[in-house]
Amino acid sequence: MKQDDLINIWQAGNEQLFGEKKTDKKMITQYLNEKTIKGTRSVIMNILFYGAVQVANIILLSMNLSGYANNPAMIWFLILQLVVTIGILVFGIDIFYKLREINNYSDSLGNLIGKQLRFFKRPYEIWLILSSISALILIANVNLFIDNDNGTYAINNKAVFVGVSLAALLFIYGSQKIASLRSLRSLRAYLDDLQKGVLDQSERLERSKKKYLWFWVALALLLTVSMVAGIVLAIK
Repeated sequence: MKQDDLINIWQAGNEQLFGEKKTDKKMITQYLNEKTIKGTRSVIMNILFYGAVQVANIILLSMNLSGYANNPAMIWFLILQLVVTIGILVFGIDIFYKLREINNYSDSLGNLIGKQLRFFKRPYEIWLILSSISALILIANVNLFIDNDNGTYAINNKAVFVGVSLAALLFIYGSQKIASLRSLRSLRAYLDDLQKGVLDQSERLERSKKKYLWFWVALALLLTVSMVAGIVLAIK
């Protein structure tokens, strides 16, 4: 065999080897990019949902301000809630646009994931706390509206009232926090796989999601039933 033939075979082998690696890297990047996009959809839905809660709170608070117009102590309490609600709404709009700026898919996937990780650790964590408070404001104002007795609202057992309110706040925050931690875990796995050029952790996560799918469905149903039961009891 001539030397030129050996060189040609060696070059063809290298082209095939590096071509396959290049294709694999492109496929890995595309796969992780799709997963990253899907991960942000749940965050956007969360922001939009609790944005709607702020609007509902503003409407309810306005109605309660009218209903408790002759109760100075209650009026100031409602005004404070209204100010907090507007502040939460403004913050929600701000982080919504921040997330849209972060999700610049013309940027490299590594930079995109890094920005999303920072978003989850700071602004979104604050949002989880504020949105949980807003849910509590919604529950409180539904009760205030239903149980308005000529501009007064009686709390029969203050200790139980405070305890139930704190439990509801922790429960709402905790359920959101669990979802946030899962998203953080996924992003860290995607970044690690991207750097290593493999899909080991990402595929492991997918298997884990399928394995615990029914658990999360059952939990979602339980939360829904609990919420409906709470509203029914509040109305009664």
